[in-house]
Amino acid sequence: MRGKKSWGLGAVAAATLLAMPAFAAQQEHIYNEHKEKMGITRDLGVSLTGGLNYYTGDIGRDTGLGTSLGIQADSRPLPLLGVELGYQGSRAPFVNVGDGLWRHNVGALAKVGPELGYNGSLQPFVGAGFGVSVLNPGNAAEFRYSNDFVTEVPLAAGVDYKIGRVRAGARATYSILGGENLGAGQSGNNVNFGLNLGGAF
Repeated sequence: MRGKKSWGLGAVAAATLLAMPAFAAQQEHIYNEHKEKMGITRDLGVSLTGGLNYYTGDIGRDTGLGTSLGIQADSRPLPLLGVELGYQGSRAPFVNVGDGLWRHNVGALAKVGPELGYNGSLQPFVGAGFGVSVLNPGNAAEFRYSNDFVTEVPLAAGVDYKIGRVRAGARATYSILGGENLGAGQSGNNVNFGLNLGGAF
């Protein structure tokens, strides 16, 4: 009797496990329909970013082309509006002294653009935002340059593309820096050309 009861419980458990994927898919479909009715078209996405980085002005004359890496979280609460929060770290080599200029930035960006293509997969955009950065010359350059804390106003243009839950994109960003006080390099803005790759949840 106990054996039959155990087999029965096992059959119920197996049937439940087999039914769970279909139930989860049905619930996701209902959730997606609800989001569309509410005008919420995207889930939270997280991406890794990388690109080329350089400075204009006095800082640009003292530094060369550098690289950047970062991470960003994004969402699209409205069909035409997206928002991002992120961190970016970059390094531009000094021309006349050793080491390089490190930049650690945290910021927010609002993006505006249409959804094109099948299921809105292609999303060109323009954006603007606000951030703060620490500019830090390496040890070999500290005799000439000082650490600096600056504000930033990023202006961006690019395109995002989605394939299922995979997200990819490319952009150009011109960041207006405020309050530079590096010593020898007194002024300059930051330019970044980057790619991003990640997923949605």
